[in-house]
Amino acid sequence: MRSRLAIGLALLVASLCRCANNKATTAGHSDASLTTGVDSGRHDAHSEAAEKGGNDAGDAGDASDASLDADAVVDAAPFPCGTRTGMRGLTSRSVVVDGKTRTYLIYLPTTLDPTAPMPFVFVFHGFLMSGRLMYDITQYTAIADADGVGVAFPDGDGGPGTVTAPWNDENPGQLVCGEGQYVVGTANDFGFIDAMKADVSKDQCLDTQHVFTTGFSMGGYFAEHVACYRDDMRAVAPHSGGTIGDLSVCTSGHVPMIIFHGTKDSVIDEACDDPTSTKLEQGFPASGTLWAAKNGCSKTYTTLPIANDAGGGTGQCYLYDDCPADGQVEVCTFNGMDHCWAGGSTAGDAGVSACPTYPSATQLEWQFFKQYAW
Repeated sequence: MRSRLAIGLALLVASLCRCANNKATTAGHSDASLTTGVDSGRHDAHSEAAEKGGNDAGDAGDASDASLDADAVVDAAPFPCGTRTGMRGLTSRSVVVDGKTRTYLIYLPTTLDPTAPMPFVFVFHGFLMSGRLMYDITQYTAIADADGVGVAFPDGDGGPGTVTAPWNDENPGQLVCGEGQYVVGTANDFGFIDAMKADVSKDQCLDTQHVFTTGFSMGGYFAEHVACYRDDMRAVAPHSGGTIGDLSVCTSGHVPMIIFHGTKDSVIDEACDDPTSTKLEQGFPASGTLWAAKNGCSKTYTTLPIANDAGGGTGQCYLYDDCPADGQVEVCTFNGMDHCWAGGSTAGDAGVSACPTYPSATQLEWQFFKQYAW
């Protein structure tokens, strides 16, 4: 069996070999430090496909519309929420979980009423990466400012950029598809999520009906683990990851799921996610097929192109048919793309894990959340 260090070095080399000619730019927000105790490019045919599947897709317009606030539920924190001041914008924080100090970035728009329920997104990074890199790559703060959303960019176990396996993405005795099996952490990451939610609630009341999870590479694996075993995430969007081979063990109900993967991924085989792949990675069915079965969708899907107004990379989405209203599943693949975040920014040090010429996974997943999980 390959050692975790060897896998880490392989991932690092693969990352450094990509996007070598990308220029780094300066990130658009400044940090305020604190330590605490605790347009998508989607083709219009999506709407038609949703009607075909019998879903009430709703209005996929701006999240700032009043319609998106209709079902907002304020978090039931053990203390009044939204009472702490001075913690808006981007802040660096830490919390102790099971004796370990865990670090994370939080972004809260400066103009929101702190007592109004706010949607929230957790963004988990890949191996050898950090929350700061995901902040740079995903550019989620543009959505946060435009639509009134809070975002967390956590660091994995061991801190940012370390060779420690970042996330505990499987239970004892389980196996996950692909190379992710060799980089499995052991920390209490679910407790870390709970601690971050409790901390943020001091600054801003959370809309508990609209909390979402996304992640890249090992963060993508962890996002699917979250979807399998937590019932507090309204929808999940893993990118370039994989999952276990049998989701019947999951304790969650239906989970709307949009999955992203490049068709030329040199690190995590696309067969772990892509239902059209002719390969079968270690005997694992594609995660899109697994989640469709778990949520009660048909085995068939409608293939839809992804528009890319900026030109460059192309892709397509496979929208599973006959999904229940609370369990739409979609897989989007990007033609010829390696192991990187589709449409990602090359700001800061993010270039090695971003493929900016492709349609934006950030925008695609946020539109999916608004259309199928609101």
